[in-house]
Amino acid sequence: MTTILPDAELMTGYEVEAAITRGLLIDGVPRRVLFSEAVIAASYQAEALSIGPYPLSLLARYLRAGGFTAALDLPEPVIGPDAAELVRGWLRAAAATGANLQREVLFARWLASVALLITMRRRVREEGN
Repeated sequence: MTTILPDAELMTGYEVEAAITRGLLIDGVPRRVLFSEAVIAASYQAEALSIGPYPLSLLARYLRAGGFTAALDLPEPVIGPDAAELVRGWLRAAAATGANLQREVLFARWLASVALLITMRRRVREEGN
């Protein structure tokens, strides 16, 4: 049985980097966690640092084109030192799994999923006002 974490717990203290590494390397439960809990936690962390969906979507496309190495070589993958460090941590965790086209595409899809959650949360907030 899988334990479901509340959003409040996912907002702080969730080890997104560890989930990225496990999820890219191991199919099954770790991969499902990567695309569920880890996406939610990452979207909260990104929003807390004012990272919007567009920079993450752009980075996902860049990653698909150039791979982990090219993405890690970007001087500023997103704007702002704290935001860039957060995203670099995710990139380093993904790159630690080794250069592999399938994993690079999977991680790019994960980044796009993080961006999508941010977009959806923004729309819900806008409609609520």
